[in-house]
Amino acid sequence: MNTLSTVAKVSEIREGEMLAVDVAGTKVALTRINGRLHAFDDTCTHAGCSLADGELEGTVVTCPCHGSRFDATSGAVLGGPALVPVRSHAVTTAGDDVLVEP
Repeated sequence: MNTLSTVAKVSEIREGEMLAVDVAGTKVALTRINGRLHAFDDTCTHAGCSLADGELEGTVVTCPCHGSRFDATSGAVLGGPALVPVRSHAVTTAGDDVLVEP
């Protein structure tokens, strides 16, 4: 059974911005879109760049290295060169704590 890890404070996750955190040894990007928190693997499946260093427009994350695009809400590939989606993670809150499933 996977357990949730406290990785940030709700107040640290600003609307339309991304924050990279460590979840049980995996780099995960956190973002808030339309008031809802989302978490996905921070590493682009094409060349391993940090997605949190990229651009977020609406629900679309663009990798800063080669321009691969992913859906921040599901991890789906929206545009190459990446072919493999990034894994999304369950995220919840407890008070001001943000908890993410590994």
